Amino acid sequence: MAASSPVNVGKLMKKLALIAMPLGLTVAGSVMALATPAQAVPAPAAESHPAGSVFVHGTRGMAHFWARSDCAAHASWEVAQVKKSRSAALLPELNVESKNGGDLRFTCYPVQGAQWSYLVGYTSTTGAPIATSDRFVETTHRASYGPAKNPVDADNIWYYNHHVDTRGPSATLRNCTGWLQWFGNLVETNPHTHLISADNACFVAPGRAGYDVSYLATTKTAGLRGDTPTQVNSAPMLDTLGYDYGQVVSGD
Repeated sequence: MAASSPVNVGKLMKKLALIAMPLGLTVAGSVMALATPAQAVPAPAAESHPAGSVFVHGTRGMAHFWARSDCAAHASWEVAQVKKSRSAALLPELNVESKNGGDLRFTCYPVQGAQWSYLVGYTSTTGAPIATSDRFVETTHRASYGPAKNPVDADNIWYYNHHVDTRGPSATLRNCTGWLQWFGNLVETNPHTHLISADNACFVAPGRAGYDVSYLATTKTAGLRGDTPTQVNSAPMLDTLGYDYGQVVSGD
């Protein structure tokens, strides 16, 4: 099998759309004189969103673990909360011509720093999140050249792309299919990696065959078969993990 080629950074970054981080508000307190009757200060109104809005729970900002098993327990619990909710539905996976991990998008993935996190995305029929800590996702303006700089679903990751392009007598569809299945299984079973996407079938041309498998790993040295990583900061994980949130990637 031919050695893997360096990842196409431009191609990767086109996949990684960005959205704006909501601004935090600082409320200053005041001291009231004893002679002044106490006045009730109304609580700020909760931010409202339209029905069908997208919310997420997770990323390292909300959930980070040193042990993958600890992370998996929390991720499973969070998925169950969405499934039992009458007003929420898990986001489906993208319908594309490659394997995007299916239910793997609900499981834990490695972030820079050798920790584990997860991201559970869902829609709300009421426009309200399941938990107040869940973050609203603005699904417009998510193109990398748009106004956003740091999306709420962002994480810093080590991204790997295993690219095989073999030439010669061994470059047959049968051989290549075996290689693809073997490497995809290697990624899914390795304790330091998380599958992102894998070709459903090899590309084949006269005397030539190959495939691509993309995955995340715990460190920049945890690549498989000599793969080298691309360091991606503030990667939008809804896109990276293959969630379908009905996005229209544009610069509008």
